[in-house]
Amino acid sequence: MNIRCLAAFSLLLLFATAPAATPDDYAYAWPLQTTSDSAAWQVELTPEIYAAISTADLRDLEVVDAAGEAVPLAPYRTQTSSVSHDNVVSLPMFTLPVTSAGGTANSEDEAIRLHIERGPDGKLRRLDADVGNLVPTQATKSDLLLDASALHEPLAGLLVDWSADEANVSAQFAISGSDDLQQWHALVANATVLRLTQDGNVLNRHEIALNGARTAYLRLRRLDDGPALPLLAIRARTVARSTATQPARLWIAATLDGSDTQHLDSILPASDGQHPIAYRYHLPAALAVETIKVELADDNSLARLNLLSRYRSGANDRDPSAWAQRGSFVAFHLREGNAVVGNDEFPVFAAGRARDWRIELATPLAHAPSMSAAYEPDRFVFLAQGNGPYRLLAGSARARRGDYPVDTALAQLRAKLGADWQPPLAILGSRAVLQGNRALEAAPPAPIQRDWKTWLLWAVLVAAAALIGGLALSLMREPKRKD
Repeated sequence: MNIRCLAAFSLLLLFATAPAATPDDYAYAWPLQTTSDSAAWQVELTPEIYAAISTADLRDLEVVDAAGEAVPLAPYRTQTSSVSHDNVVSLPMFTLPVTSAGGTANSEDEAIRLHIERGPDGKLRRLDADVGNLVPTQATKSDLLLDASALHEPLAGLLVDWSADEANVSAQFAISGSDDLQQWHALVANATVLRLTQDGNVLNRHEIALNGARTAYLRLRRLDDGPALPLLAIRARTVARSTATQPARLWIAATLDGSDTQHLDSILPASDGQHPIAYRYHLPAALAVETIKVELADDNSLARLNLLSRYRSGANDRDPSAWAQRGSFVAFHLREGNAVVGNDEFPVFAAGRARDWRIELATPLAHAPSMSAAYEPDRFVFLAQGNGPYRLLAGSARARRGDYPVDTALAQLRAKLGADWQPPLAILGSRAVLQGNRALEAAPPAPIQRDWKTWLLWAVLVAAAALIGGLALSLMREPKRKD
């Protein structure tokens, strides 16, 4: 008996009475590609799926087989204790002399004559570089060369750090990429990193976005004439991909629900009750958010903000006890010419899953900021009962998934395949429309059924009670006989 049959047989009695899925009750479907003969599969929810789900507990979610019958499905937590964050790695760094604005420069200055020594792992060990036609001056600055050849994932960004003793620092860089150290192409024309402190407020911008660039080498050129950054250290952030053992971090935009003129956070000063000083947002589901990104709408704006969240909407939106404090930050949006500098992402305090969010400001802003959240995507596991292909259904005002003890089947599978066995990750296909928005409309209330038998029974009971009461009264009114 193979593994699939073993799992199906062991849970046959448990799921024999499970309600069948009704695809016509759902809004959308996604085909699931399962390429091997596994008894169980994982499926990871995407922002598109979250947007279709109408319940905070993700109950309007189902997996069906080729015949449209529901298969056992349950939330799944990988055995890894924490989510896989974007990988942050240090890169070997070398210094390259370049000409300044006061030196003699021409197009040949970009050619680098290199003497390279590599280690067994392919990384650069030593690099001696000569830049053609260099006419050094006292203002000559140095380019930085970063070796990213050992990385296989796309580059999300560079994290630039320096000595914490420097309170006020601002620097501008241009970044180029190359695969052979000879031909270079521009990745970032002008990026600013900074750390500014004033009146107890700290503005930090340490990341330069690379938006998934793929390149073996990076060249950083300092554009401004500021002093060198002390103890400069540069790391690369690569985008982690989902695997069977670890989900990758995803970003999703929050929806603005409106503004408030009052604070729920007692730490912030009282308002005048007229100007918006708080903004409400919601995510498509209650998500385990790790990091948020707040972007102010107006140029050269600055705001201290407090962030709050709660699991789901309640009857009283202004009950402070329903909200959890998630952090206090300073957001900014600065523009100088074509260069725009905004704040870094903000890590948030752990407070469980949350759907509703509030940004409360110490002082009003002219326009609402935008908010996006990085979160650990939910995963579900389903048993490969019936015949494939399988489909994931989502979005319904009427259908609700039942409770399946899938952990029982997984325990048996691990007992046979090993404790480290994980269900493979199914691949989601393109979304197909089933009932669309019609499935998200609540069903009209059922008409009240008039059961004539019930009414007749009540009528008989009332008549009998009245008859008995009348007999009792008549007996009480009869005069007592004298002996």
